[in-house]
Amino acid sequence: MVLSAGGEAGLAFHAGVLAGLAEGIGWDPNAADLLVGTSAGSVAAAALRAGLSPHDMAAMVEGSPLSAKGAALIAPVGDGPPTHPPPARRRLPAWGPAAPRVLLSAARRPWKVRPASLMAGLLPEGKVPTSAISDGVSALLGDVWPTRPLWVCAVRLEDGRPVVFGQDGSPPARIGEAVSASCAIPAYFAPVKIDGVRYVDGGAHSLTHLVEVAGKGLDLVVVIAPMSRTGRRSLPGILAGWSSGNVFVREASRAQLGLEALVVRRRGTPVVAFQPTSDDQKAMGLNFMDPRRRAQVVRQAKTSTLARLARPEFRKRLSALIGV
Repeated sequence: MVLSAGGEAGLAFHAGVLAGLAEGIGWDPNAADLLVGTSAGSVAAAALRAGLSPHDMAAMVEGSPLSAKGAALIAPVGDGPPTHPPPARRRLPAWGPAAPRVLLSAARRPWKVRPASLMAGLLPEGKVPTSAISDGVSALLGDVWPTRPLWVCAVRLEDGRPVVFGQDGSPPARIGEAVSASCAIPAYFAPVKIDGVRYVDGGAHSLTHLVEVAGKGLDLVVVIAPMSRTGRRSLPGILAGWSSGNVFVREASRAQLGLEALVVRRRGTPVVAFQPTSDDQKAMGLNFMDPRRRAQVVRQAKTSTLARLARPEFRKRLSALIGV
């Protein structure tokens, strides 16, 4: 299962889709042989590996009562999911590029450094600490990585290259450090230092990092992509989206997801993607970082997921999960 970037709205979308999968086909996402998380998706993946059920994740994100087991599990975290601190904590970024040497890396191997990763190094360094994220994840899991595979995707700021923590051969890191690095939005959050190396949001390289699972011999890859879209757009929706830059983000995300899914499929693994419907997009609004829409997004994403699971042709694509 691949859980991609998406900010506050993305975390809520993940929670709704996961709850829909659990209710609609009786599948526990924590049973996946591999969880891959980027940015908000890394928070959701870590919570699953900590043992939080999809039902309790949805309840936590929307502010509803949890089961006794779920409440006990997240008690050390406090109120709400370990996500982005409130806007009031925002500080002005420093002046000058955070990592000007990324230009040298891009010049040497331009095909290895994506434009967003290059921009991350050229933007000023953010100042908002990620301690709320790292402390929350550490409260759930401690400093020890889960026994079942969990990959957390970030970008090395100095050269713009992706790093997948938890993968064989990756730099050692505590789970809280890795997730906070994966969530460190450039120019907003301070880069996360791990063994003296600075890392930022994995979404700067890929919103999903889906290609990391290509050729791994998996039966199926399920992707949840909150920043992408499915379905047609209405003219008012297009105009509203363009005014906020939302259309560009969603179209770019959809294109990137399509290309990465093609690579995975060509190497023998089917891919099923959950992307926001038009109704999901309305619930999410134009600002991915708005926490006030969490409850609405969770409920709508669950509704759209259950509707999709009701279609026999779609359930057939998930046969590896439901054993039919």
